[in-house]
Amino acid sequence: MPHLRTVKKVHAAVLRLALRAGPTALTMEGIAAEAGVGKQTLYRNWPSVTAIVFDALAHDSTPPPERPADTSVTAALSAAVEEISTEPRRSLLRSLAASIQTDDAVAQEFQERLLAPQLAQMRELVRGEGARDPVRVTEMLLAPIFYRWFMQLPQFDDAALSEHVRAVMAFDRQRD
Repeated sequence: MPHLRTVKKVHAAVLRLALRAGPTALTMEGIAAEAGVGKQTLYRNWPSVTAIVFDALAHDSTPPPERPADTSVTAALSAAVEEISTEPRRSLLRSLAASIQTDDAVAQEFQERLLAPQLAQMRELVRGEGARDPVRVTEMLLAPIFYRWFMQLPQFDDAALSEHVRAVMAFDRQRD
């Protein structure tokens, strides 16, 4: 694995290049030039541009080791909406979403490296707020957010997001 300094330069280069020119500008040559490293460094450490993008996104979205005890489900969802709606993450995630539809390896890597850690974190938050079925509640909370993102519809505002969380949690408490 390359030096941490090189990894940071490559991750930053991916995000800058995607922000400036979009995900289609991400090539091994372009990333190497933007990061100031040789193409050999990239090819030696990452098998593809997609692998570099996953690394950059996974590193950029790694949650802190311990989330503050007062983090609410609504606050976490609000942060997630911001994360998927802000460039360059928005366009990089859209590019990955397109690849997921036709490439099983990309789909599996997305699930393992980006989605699974975030789902686990959300399940812990909803469990902490009293959810009986954290897996189902997490899916019910996230589904409309990702539907809106995928269909490029307006996202929930703060009031609507709070109401969504309240309604899903109330539904979970009523089930028997």
